[in-house]
Amino acid sequence: MKSVDRALAVLRYFTVAEPELGLADVTRRSGLDKATVHRILTALARNGLLEQMPATRKYRLGPESLRLAQVREASVPITAILAPVLTQLSTDSGETAHASLGASEGMLTIGVSEPQRSTRVFVDPSASLPFHASASGQVFCAFADAEQGEAILQATRFEQFTETTPVDARDLRQRVDAARQNGFAVAHGTLEADTVGVAAPFFDASGRVIGAVAVAGLSSRMDGEAIARAGALVCAAAKQVTRQLGGRSGA
Repeated sequence: MKSVDRALAVLRYFTVAEPELGLADVTRRSGLDKATVHRILTALARNGLLEQMPATRKYRLGPESLRLAQVREASVPITAILAPVLTQLSTDSGETAHASLGASEGMLTIGVSEPQRSTRVFVDPSASLPFHASASGQVFCAFADAEQGEAILQATRFEQFTETTPVDARDLRQRVDAARQNGFAVAHGTLEADTVGVAAPFFDASGRVIGAVAVAGLSSRMDGEAIARAGALVCAAAKQVTRQLGGRSGA
């Protein structure tokens, strides 16, 4: 199981910002020895999850990754549902709209829509957002069932990204409690110093929270009135996603 965990961790190193990584890159990030990393990369490439570029010897995601993504979308067509919702949310808010699903170590971004303005927040469509430092992560914790929410809080690594990042469980619990009361979370500069995130949860048919819809705006534009408006917009968008997924609110 440790070998499987290591291999899956390697796959998460590949992002839109860094789609190709070499043996040295993966070795440095993983903290494993070069021989072990080489075996992992070779196994992933042999199974089509990675492919090695002949000219650079670097690796990128392989065709099997695309097949798995298509299987997921065919069986659970969530990105097709999210796309028009995010487009409308970005238009209505004038800010970057994005959606994410809860995963083992954070929120996995699965959709982004940017506004038609020169200054806007960039959200990496392949990014994993930390539970403690993002509005999406905080609202996911707020609406998770008690056991799941507590497990997330206990397992969270409190990496400090900015001066306002919550760096202990007590601070995070207070933010999670506030999100539960308000129906949406607000994160002031907790992941990036000059941005504000506002997020609301969406649910599956059993009432289980599975993800979040969010708006990310520059702090210079996100005053109290703008945040309140963004809160109303993300709540409406999240309810729409829940309905279209055949879900129901667990709140």
